[in-house]
Amino acid sequence: MTSWQEHNLAAIKRRLATARRAPTGLLFEHVSPHNHILVRRADDQLLLCYRHARSKIEEVQSRLSLTDPLSLLSDYTQAMLLALVWNPDPKRILLVGLGGGRLQMVLHHYLEQTRLDTVELDAAVLDVARRFFGLLPDDRQQVVVRDGREYLRETSRTERYDLIFLDAYHASGVPLHLSTQEFYAECRANLTDGGVVVTNLHASTSVYDAVRKTFALAFQHTIAFRLLGGNIVVIGTNGEQLGVSEVCQRATAVQERCGFDFALPAIARRQTSGAPYRQSAPVLRDAYTPQGSMG
Repeated sequence: MTSWQEHNLAAIKRRLATARRAPTGLLFEHVSPHNHILVRRADDQLLLCYRHARSKIEEVQSRLSLTDPLSLLSDYTQAMLLALVWNPDPKRILLVGLGGGRLQMVLHHYLEQTRLDTVELDAAVLDVARRFFGLLPDDRQQVVVRDGREYLRETSRTERYDLIFLDAYHASGVPLHLSTQEFYAECRANLTDGGVVVTNLHASTSVYDAVRKTFALAFQHTIAFRLLGGNIVVIGTNGEQLGVSEVCQRATAVQERCGFDFALPAIARRQTSGAPYRQSAPVLRDAYTPQGSMG
């Protein structure tokens, strides 16, 4: 760990001191225009949850270990870091969706020279990430409260992104306008040569097959990683095509360089043809509605 990383980890733990002193149970509840947000403490873990308006079921969006805040407790967030296999030293990353800021915290810590831009629709989520989960924007990490699609379409860029992470959710699922052919084309247009888009999907959703097909058609090369609980992390690029063995080798190199406390190569080995999708599914096209969703 570098001296800056030692200082940064100490600062993260100081920001989490209030949460560590908090009792077990519900710490915060707020209904925003976009989400019913809850923050709970369960033993060592801090949980960010969204509650469904109709069913009242709560889904955990982010998990944080109060004693080991750089640990990624959700395997889908670990798998999304496989995007670093294609570019282990990215200059600029875009993350669409914030949640508790788990990916943001880890990427900011381990990639000391990388600029992170996050777009989050819900201002209340940003407030929760800062207040409870230790997120702190700085000169190389900004968070913009805006619709991710609008950000990509309307923000003038002098630089492109090496990596784009798509992890935007609300209680009913992924916003539909962030799953269409036109949206993926806009992501592609904002990538550097050889850039990568990584998205987190769930096989249980009614439009999973359509989203997988739409994503696959948007890029020359895609690779999928099946995870426990139904999550499927899919990576797309018009750059380098990598076989399974090379992905695993490079994941080992990323692991050794960054020193993650989880086994990225083990996640890489989950690449399998056992994450199929229905080839006859329709391609999703724009019916652009910022509040559209897939549940």
